[in-house]
Amino acid sequence: MPPTEPTVAAAEIQAPTSVSTPTPISNPPPTPTLTSPTVAPTATTPPTASPTAAPTIAPTDTPEPTPTPLPAGPLVHIGDTVYVVDLAVTPAERTQGLSGRPSMAAERGMLFVYEEDGARTFWMPDMHFPLDMVWIRADCTVAGVTADVPNPPLDTPRDQLELYPSSGLVRFILELNAGQAAMHSIQPGGAVEFDGQIAGQWGC
Repeated sequence: MPPTEPTVAAAEIQAPTSVSTPTPISNPPPTPTLTSPTVAPTATTPPTASPTAAPTIAPTDTPEPTPTPLPAGPLVHIGDTVYVVDLAVTPAERTQGLSGRPSMAAERGMLFVYEEDGARTFWMPDMHFPLDMVWIRADCTVAGVTADVPNPPLDTPRDQLELYPSSGLVRFILELNAGQAAMHSIQPGGAVEFDGQIAGQWGC
């Protein structure tokens, strides 16, 4: 800053003899203002979530399939199925057969058993449903099939009933509902096995 000039008084005042040159006044240097540093806020780091472990799934053992138990009673394995059978072993049982029975379940039958091989002849008195007749040899193979034997009218005289001879010499005859032989591919030469209450009997 330049030195300040002295002030001159009005004219009535006598000017001094000598004028002292004023000493320039030095302006003190400006006092620096201390500015506190601006502290930037520290960013808060969000806490890191600990990874959650996926639950461990223990392997489940696959249960073994439970075999289907065989039905109770005398059984005949033939074709691709098993039949629960009624037995006709005595002469009276063989004479009666299925006569007079109103119906028979799909996979049931009647097994006629003879003591020795022979040519057999069957008929259908008092029958209420048609049959397949499966002729079986002593060696437990199918000799032949007489399929879809119709049931005659109930008032048909016995001397007018159709007769059905066996396919050669046979030891057993299995009577089934009509259509079973075709449905389960029962054919000559097929194997026959007895099971259940008659397992191992009569050589089959």
